[in-house]
Amino acid sequence: MVPDNLSPNAQLALRALACASERNLEGFRSCCAADIVLDFPFHPNGAQSHHGVEEMIREFSVEKVFETFRIDAQEVLDCGDRIIIEGRSHGTYRSGRPPYDNHYIFIMTCKDGNVTHWKEFYNPLEALKQNYGKPRPEKQAGA
Repeated sequence: MVPDNLSPNAQLALRALACASERNLEGFRSCCAADIVLDFPFHPNGAQSHHGVEEMIREFSVEKVFETFRIDAQEVLDCGDRIIIEGRSHGTYRSGRPPYDNHYIFIMTCKDGNVTHWKEFYNPLEALKQNYGKPRPEKQAGA
């Protein structure tokens, strides 16, 4: 459940998540510090860290494989400068692969009206499991 009486930092973190989810790049930039740090502690390719809002936007460009993609906040824990958001994603692939659903935990640090640190936890096995052993759509002749 997302409370109604959220602090400005929690509202900012939710706005940043919504902008990223909606691919609203200008809105996303306006929420983040230029030197924001993005951490993926459990990335399928090993722990990763990215620095700067432009690098973060490039990292999120993987979402281009989706026709639709959305992360909806389920719960928010407002801890002052640190905001914890539990969310669920749903996406449909452009290629016609089965839909993508996952569970996320975001820990965002906010300072001076900007998100300065974005730590994203999700289940990388879920992404693999949802597509493991499922046939990819047949390519059309001439495609």
